[in-house]
This record gives sequence, structure tokens and C-alpha cells, in this order.
Amino acid sequence: MSPRTSLLLALALVSLPVPAAGDPLRLEDAVRAAIAANERSLKAPLRVEAAEGSLDRARASFLPNLVLGAQASVLPKTGATSALTLTQSIVNPSAFPLYQQAKHNLYAEKWGAQQDLRLLGFDTAKAFFGTMATERVLEAAQRRLATAKSNLEYAEARASAQLASTNDVTRAQVAIAAAQTSVAQATGNVERAYITLSFLVGRPVMPGLVSPDTMIKTAIAYEPTDLEIKAALDRRFDVKSAHERVIALHAFADEPLYRFAPSLSATGALRYDFDPIGANKAFDQTLTFNLTWNLFDGGSRYGDRKSRLAQAKSAELDESLLRRAVEADVKTAFASLKAARKSLSFAEDAVIAAQKNVDETAILYKQGLAKAIELTDANLNRFDAEITRESAKVIMEQAYLDLRLALGFGPLDG
Repeated sequence: MSPRTSLLLALALVSLPVPAAGDPLRLEDAVRAAIAANERSLKAPLRVEAAEGSLDRARASFLPNLVLGAQASVLPKTGATSALTLTQSIVNPSAFPLYQQAKHNLYAEKWGAQQDLRLLGFDTAKAFFGTMATERVLEAAQRRLATAKSNLEYAEARASAQLASTNDVTRAQVAIAAAQTSVAQATGNVERAYITLSFLVGRPVMPGLVSPDTMIKTAIAYEPTDLEIKAALDRRFDVKSAHERVIALHAFADEPLYRFAPSLSATGALRYDFDPIGANKAFDQTLTFNLTWNLFDGGSRYGDRKSRLAQAKSAELDESLLRRAVEADVKTAFASLKAARKSLSFAEDAVIAAQKNVDETAILYKQGLAKAIELTDANLNRFDAEITRESAKVIMEQAYLDLRLALGFGPLDG
């Protein structure tokens, strides 16, 4: 797929309908809205336009130059002349490598613009998952607070019946204060997460995100095939952009060598004198061929060649490093994903056990077989387990996104 086609396909997302601000936001809608409104995406086509302008300028070296001029004199005699001059380059050796440089720079910018859109999509997806995680933490904090209030009611009832000391009531009140603090902190985290997501999307995002359950299930089970890993180099826009830039720099480094050859141009002029003097003709025409051969330029061509060739070789090394890093990026991302899956599995088991402990401790406390501190600890342990689970879940989701990024895919499945 050409860089132009890839860029057009990505920008086509902008034309798709974006849900209203009050509707629940889906992951694909968030990515689409970011590409439609975020300044990072709006800058991407401008990079391509600037490169196209440079290519047009390089192409101008092969096209004729037409100039219309006029001259008027007052002294010693009033008169006027006009001339129409056409200049055409016949042989201009340096124009060829400069045109190749501009052309490959354009390709590099098209791939680079596509990469910018891809990175914006991944940043938006990560912010989306992060926001969902903060919402789930807030829900866990609210459950902790609800349980603490319920425990306070039990403690007060038992204290009134003289089945427990008032210290149980005090402990329950302390637990409520701690739970309220957790709710306040989680609420602030949710607000900050939505601000970040709204900034990326380019419009206010209201609470109530639609969970991308299909993508989450894929993240739990996905394993890249050897074919996908090998094809990652062909999919990575940053690798393609780096390769085109290397070709452009080599063309630029070759330009000084073309200065050894002469250049040839032709100039045709039509001149009209409104008041000819003597034997001068009113209308005159000329055709001139101009040969220029710069035999010695003080060594500037050698200096240009040396510095440009060093830049090209440096870019080659950067491209080589980037290509080698692709496989390492894929393996690292997949290793992180597998570790995150295990952590999530353990965290899920811990939440189940913690919830069971809360239920059992509550029953024992009502029967007078457990202390208030055990009830408080059980509630706190469940909250900690839920926080650990949500942290493991968002780490797994973001590890999956990192793997897709390394493989050269977009942030969305399919």
C-alpha cells in the first residue's frame, strides 16, 4: 500500500460520524474523534503539503522560465522597449538528484504523517483504558464505604444490646473515614482521567464509557504468529519513513558529484522597440545557447559531498537500529503482556478470596465470633485486592496496545 493511500485511509476516519458529547463513548469513537479534532492529527497533512511544495520547487528546474520585461528611457531621448524572454534548461545535472531527494522526502513525510495518526490513536486508546480503570477503582471505593457504613450499623446495634463494646463503634467510624478518603481520592482521579481523555479527543467526554469487551477478551488470549512478527517491518510506518529519508539523503549526497558535468540552457528572446533609432529594427528576436562548466569551485563540492554523505550514513545507522529494535519491541511487549495476564489471573483469584473473607467475617461478627477489627481488615483487604486487580487489568490492556504498536497494527482490532 502506498503512503498516499495509507494516509487517505486514516484521514477517512474523520468523515465518519462522531457521537454527540452526551452519548456513551466507545473506544473506536474516541480514536475517531481524536483524529478528527486533535491538533496532532491536523498537523499531519501539513507536513505532506510542505514536502509537496518542495517537490514542486525541485520540478521547476526542468520547466521553462518565461519573463516579460519593459524599459522606458527619458534622457537623452524618450523611448520604450519590451522583451519577452524564455529560458529552458536543456542539461542541468544537479537537478536530477535534488528532484529525487524531494520525491523521497515526500514519501517519508507521508509515512511519517501516517505514523503520527497511529501514535495519536494509541495514546487515545491508552487514556480510554486508563479512564475506565479509575472508574472501576471509584466503584471499589464506594463498595468499601457502603460496607463500612453497614458495619457501623451492626456495631451500633450490638453496642446498644451490650453484646459488644463501644470500641467496635469507634473502629467502624474510623473505617468509614478511611473509606470516605478513598472515595474522595478516587473521584479526583476519575476527574483528572476524563480531563486527559477529553484533551486527546478534542471535546468534553462525559462519564459513562462503553467497555470494549471484545478487545479485552482478545488481549487475554492473543498471541502473535511468526508471520505477523516477520511482517512487522513491512507494516511499521516509522520504518518506511526512515528508509525513504535515507534514500533522500543519499540523493542529496550525490548532488555535488553532478556538478562536475557542464550545464546547458537555451534562451529565446523577442524584443520590441517602440521608437527605433537609425537602422535598428523595431522587432528583434534572438536564440542563445548557454554552456556553463564549473571546472573548479574552491573545493565546496567536496565539502558538501563529505558532510552530506556522513548525514546519509548516520541515517542508515538509525534505520538499521530501528529495524533491529522492531523484533525486540515485539518480544518485549509480548513478554509484558504474558506477565500482565498472569498478574491479572492471580488478582482475580485474590478478589474472590477477599470477598469470601468479607462475607464470612460479617457472619461471624453478627454471631459474636469475630472482632470489629477483623471486619475492618476484611473490608480493607477486599478493597486492596480490587485495586490490585484493576491495576493489573489496565497494565494488561496497555501491554496489548504496546504489542499492537510494535507489530505495526492500529490501536483497534480488525
